[in-house]
Amino acid sequence: MEARDAAAQGGEQSDAAQGGKPSDAAPFLAVRGSLAHVRLWAGFAAFVAWINLLFCFEGLLRDQVAYGGGVIHDPLFLAATLAASLLLLASPRMGRAARRRRTARRGESEAGSAKDAESGRTLSSRRLACWSVVGALAGVAGVVLSATVAQDAVLFRVLAAVTGLAAGAFIARFTLWWGSVVSSFDMREVLASLCFAFCVQWLPFIAVVSAGAVGKTVLAAALPLCSGWCLRGFEVAGGVPHVLHGRSHEDAGAEGSSATGRIAGALFCFSFVIQFVWTFNVAMTSEPLDEGLFWVVFAVVFLASFGIMALVLALMNRWRTYRMELFYRCAFLFGIAGSCALGVAHEQLFFSYTVVYIAYALIVPTMWVLSWSVVFMQKEAPSRVFGRIFGLQYLAFFCAFVVVKLVQKFLGASDAAGLLPYFCLAAALVLAVAYVAVLPERTLFLLSPRLFKLSHESLDERCRDIAAQYALTAREAEIFALLARGRDVGYIEKELFISRNTVNTHRKNLYRKLDIHTQQELLSLIEETLA
Repeated sequence: MEARDAAAQGGEQSDAAQGGKPSDAAPFLAVRGSLAHVRLWAGFAAFVAWINLLFCFEGLLRDQVAYGGGVIHDPLFLAATLAASLLLLASPRMGRAARRRRTARRGESEAGSAKDAESGRTLSSRRLACWSVVGALAGVAGVVLSATVAQDAVLFRVLAAVTGLAAGAFIARFTLWWGSVVSSFDMREVLASLCFAFCVQWLPFIAVVSAGAVGKTVLAAALPLCSGWCLRGFEVAGGVPHVLHGRSHEDAGAEGSSATGRIAGALFCFSFVIQFVWTFNVAMTSEPLDEGLFWVVFAVVFLASFGIMALVLALMNRWRTYRMELFYRCAFLFGIAGSCALGVAHEQLFFSYTVVYIAYALIVPTMWVLSWSVVFMQKEAPSRVFGRIFGLQYLAFFCAFVVVKLVQKFLGASDAAGLLPYFCLAAALVLAVAYVAVLPERTLFLLSPRLFKLSHESLDERCRDIAAQYALTAREAEIFALLARGRDVGYIEKELFISRNTVNTHRKNLYRKLDIHTQQELLSLIEETLA
């Protein structure tokens, strides 16, 4: 990473010496075709495609009975989502405990640490292979069960639940691994790759509708193995990839950041609403969408998500600035439209399904990029950030599914179907609250706003340079660096063990010295110094 940055800087200096304008000539977002980047988007696309195919009613586990969540899908889906959510939410605590045990066994010598790092790489390869096989077996078992079972049998429900637990464990483990790998890159290098991966993952949906049992089985086995093989191309140690370039994987603080909580809360709301709308419509609708049209739905979703992401990336590249709120706005608008469409025009299922899927296709990559921003800006451990955010996503899937089943049980299918418009309008209201109160756009500007020009290390360097240039005191420089990472007064008070009044006094003084008035202007100042 440092070598690439140095080479880029050298090229810019050379261009400048020749009188050129490197900031205008060079693309803002780097599109690289290296083996690492190919493995990133291919392996990540395979992983997210497998998850969505597993959970989607029209995917690998399409029930052989009529709509409504049949004999196999329910226990597998519930077990998988619950296991994934609990393991992800518990991952930071389990990770700290594991590190303490390793430290106690190995000692603190540098020689021992180096030796353990080498052994960790070998162990990680084995673990990747084992977990890839677990995912493949879980996918194959799900397909076999859904293709062979046509009655409500206790044995098959037990087998489905066991399969779901294995699938959930695989999802949790690979989410953390891929989160760590994504965090290792500068976002300018991988943003286009991530967007491409989230678009490509919809292609299997187009083929799986007509693939048959054999085709679905092959796909269920191939996707986890492909993802695991691609993941092995990245440096790992002790089962956890090295991603933070010289800083510890230990949590940045004892308390979780408010930014992580806001992102997790917003994703919970979006995921709950989307899963609720999907499940409610499937469970209560007597005339579902014609099976032959599903491949068209997914083709439209692929084209729409590809077009929207390409447009946003083009605008970011043209404006040379970080504009994740554009992704967020699009996801919000499509989520509202999809919820309302299923509620007030549920007979137009093609349109309704398509819009809801597009909303989901946009909100998930948005949250992945925001998770990277928290890791970068606020120096949070990847396991903490990705575990909390995506743990709540799968918990939302579980809760939404259970809520729909309870509504179906106590109200009955006919009465509940009559209330569909009201439920969907309520879902749209939940999305509006998430957008306005839980994760408003102003919060996005505090999460590495328009700072793609910075690498993991360079933000601290820029803060030190600006502090020296404007003659900030040592304490003011500390507060300046924390404000640059989006921290608020409350966090700074606890981090530096000083009173709130003292923080406010130092903040006013450094604002005066810098000739700025808001935290947004502070962030803009950092960006301007990069030119």
